[in-house]
Amino acid sequence: TTIGEFAFDGCSSLIEITIPSSVTKICQWAFCECSSLSQVKIPSSVTEIGDFAFYKCSSLEELIIPPSVTEINESLFRECSSLTEVEIPSSVTKIGGYAFYQCSSLEEITIPSSVKSIGQSSFYECSSLAKMTLLSKIEEIKDYTFRDCSSLNEIVIPSSVRSLGEGSFFGCS
Repeated sequence: TTIGEFAFDGCSSLIEITIPSSVTKICQWAFCECSSLSQVKIPSSVTEIGDFAFYKCSSLEELIIPPSVTEINESLFRECSSLTEVEIPSSVTKIGGYAFYQCSSLEEITIPSSVKSIGQSSFYECSSLAKMTLLSKIEEIKDYTFRDCSSLNEIVIPSSVRSLGEGSFFGCS
């Protein structure tokens, strides 16, 4: 079973959703602009969450990504301004571009050792992000990945990094 594109788009009164275990895929834009959505329970049956699925869910505070998911797709949590906590499972190998763009309340995140690539501008303008732990064997940090993360005061770049993109830490005071 699939939750289709734009299925709950703009449902501004939706506060909580529990996705049934029969669902295996959440399509792109499925919950975009659900501005009151603060809690989402995703079962381990879900293997794919599409691009922009939680775009502008400005009340969403935390989310546990099930271990069945292997990619955090492009702009998945873009502009989720209340998001403070995300658990990234060790099944994830890629974080797409703009995945956490403007998640201004996100304070700390751990990237597991399974992640090989972090996309362009993934954490751009995460102004509260103070600690980034890269446990991964990441090989590439793309352009502007941590741009304007003005609170970032602790990051260890693993020796596996072969390429550090343009402006990766621009504006990090």
